[in-house]
Amino acid sequence: MKFALVIPTRGDRPQFIEQCKSLIARQTLQPTEVLWMDYKPESNRKDITQRYRRGVELATKKGYQFVVFWEDDDWYHQDYLKWLVDAWHKNKRPNFFGVGETYYYNHSIGSAHHMKHAGRTSAFCTLAKLPWKTTWPDDHNPFLDMHIHKNSSLKTINFTDKIYAVGIKHGMGLTGGGGHRPNFKFNMPNSKKWFYEVIGNDRTFYDNIAKQSPPAGQRKPNQNTPVIVKNGKNKKRRVIAANTDTQQPTRRTVVRKLRKR
Repeated sequence: MKFALVIPTRGDRPQFIEQCKSLIARQTLQPTEVLWMDYKPESNRKDITQRYRRGVELATKKGYQFVVFWEDDDWYHQDYLKWLVDAWHKNKRPNFFGVGETYYYNHSIGSAHHMKHAGRTSAFCTLAKLPWKTTWPDDHNPFLDMHIHKNSSLKTINFTDKIYAVGIKHGMGLTGGGGHRPNFKFNMPNSKKWFYEVIGNDRTFYDNIAKQSPPAGQRKPNQNTPVIVKNGKNKKRRVIAANTDTQQPTRRTVVRKLRKR
């Protein structure tokens, strides 16, 4: 059974990399190879889909049977890969497979968020059989998980005896989820104790990271600045929030008429 981890990273949050490597090294099921999609950004736009696509293409050329998406800033239990891959086999190895629920934790404010979404998996908890069995969205579309959900045959399971993965929110580097913002409406407030129970001995690392997370007023412009798209003759513009939550099925679009000069 040959498979690869595909990890998209831009090098803009290096404090997570050693922890990421440690989490991988502890896995009770080891991947055949870890494909770090770490290259100089080709623009200042979000490129997580591009990095996943190139990682999948490389894994396909290398002859791997499947890939598991893994994100450099998230937390994974040491049995995560074994649990996910065993469950994939038990479910007859569908083209796309993952977890039908998501836990977020923003360690700078000590709050968590839990969502159930059967039939859809978050990108950081996705397994894909090779060769890739669906289309790809635009390289700068950060909603790859939603694209897979809408355009492929996908099977999901939920966590059973323990939580095997947590999406970490922190506001460092170019981020793609609304949970990185302190004003995000977390449905598990004041959940630091819960988080410590989930991650065990990794507590020290995340305590140190919490001290480095930038305050809300110091986010980089490319994280919170709206993207304005002009629509030519109709003299309207769409304002799309750049830092929308990748787990939400829709994005809020605001249309405003421009005054004639």
